[in-house]
Amino acid sequence: MTKRGRSWRDRRRKSKQKEEGVRHVTASLMSRDDSIQLMRWLRRNGFRDSHLVLTDFPDTGRGVMSTRNLKEGDCIVSLPENLLITTTTVVNSHLGQYIKTWKPRLTPKQVLSLYLIAEKSRGKDSFWYPYIQTLPTSYTTPSYFSTAEVDALPALVREATLRHRKVLQNSYKSLQTSLHNLEPLFPDWKTVFTLKSYRWAWATVYTRSVYKRGPGWEFLDPSDPDVYALAPFLDMLNHSPLVQTDTDFNVSSKCYEVKTEGACRKYRQVFINYDPYDNGRLLMEYGFVMPRNPHSVVTFTADDVVACLAVKQNGLSSKNLLQKKMELLSQENLTVNLSCSGEGLSWRLQTALQVLCMDHDSICNWRTVLRQTPRDPTLWSTARLVAQRLISKRLEQHSSRTQVAEKILDPGNSLISLFILMLLREDLYILEHSLKELNSHTAGALEK
Repeated sequence: MTKRGRSWRDRRRKSKQKEEGVRHVTASLMSRDDSIQLMRWLRRNGFRDSHLVLTDFPDTGRGVMSTRNLKEGDCIVSLPENLLITTTTVVNSHLGQYIKTWKPRLTPKQVLSLYLIAEKSRGKDSFWYPYIQTLPTSYTTPSYFSTAEVDALPALVREATLRHRKVLQNSYKSLQTSLHNLEPLFPDWKTVFTLKSYRWAWATVYTRSVYKRGPGWEFLDPSDPDVYALAPFLDMLNHSPLVQTDTDFNVSSKCYEVKTEGACRKYRQVFINYDPYDNGRLLMEYGFVMPRNPHSVVTFTADDVVACLAVKQNGLSSKNLLQKKMELLSQENLTVNLSCSGEGLSWRLQTALQVLCMDHDSICNWRTVLRQTPRDPTLWSTARLVAQRLISKRLEQHSSRTQVAEKILDPGNSLISLFILMLLREDLYILEHSLKELNSHTAGALEK
């Protein structure tokens, strides 16, 4: 066994410290001066001060702290419509006439991305300069992953990452044929609207937008809904799966508002809940993961489950019978989102396993499984054995992938690598916990 030195142990300790505390750390934090300038700009333009201050926290980096106790129903952010960047903002800007005649038609994401690049290039001449200065210079989302980091991802997350990168590349490619039309506004358009700058703007829109329905401009591509808005300051609030907030645009006040659905003590960080996403989705959508995320799951495909039915018992491998079972499950939408979590197998996975383990005589009563009547102990015993094979197989694959990732990734120098390793270890924990639970039930049944 190779002996590891003090420097390796120090790096390992620092990596663990980061892993235990990371929630939402951006690639670059704004300076204190940027923070002051942002708040002054917001207040000059109608932002209602709600006793919130921007603060650097040891476990999350930049976030928002309340200077007073917050109670349920308090409005903590009220951002005027004129401080939201939407497609309407762009249409009414210097870019508007170009957006209206662009061929092929632009999507709302493309419109906002072009506008961000344009405004960033204007520097201090831009109305949005105090906001743009607070944005990260790079992100930890899929378009920034290295080849080694992509290869280290779990299969389903890796596939989603590759799709994400392809969408970005195709989006930029579709713009290139018309970018030259911006030359009257940007003589140096070739150096302004590059793939690198577009990747940054795209990631900004992708990770920091809030939902606000737009007018549905007839000159925009209808394949992508016009529901995105960039909201200065609001995007400083970090995510926690343990809180609930009410966020929406108030038509009466013409402000985008955030209201608490729970109390928060003063001098504590104020969190909002982005979405009830597992860590794979959080990494894809926002570029971070949550330690011990209660929404984290390991997902299986129907083919994964079927592959574990290879042991022939009572005709279970019959092609016609299997086809019938798959048709029944498909009718009930039970061939997707099959998963396990820290709490064990999901109801969908348990149900699919039981249906797939039914023999020819019992399949006619398959709906008894859906009605959640007391489980047939014999059927569940068979299904549990298949589940053990399913989890064991994935655990073996995942353990091997995690070991390789730990050797090639450098969490000490890359937040992306750190997040990927956290994701892998979280999945490893879920699989080990689920298998342990299945094995304990099997042992208990045998004792009886």
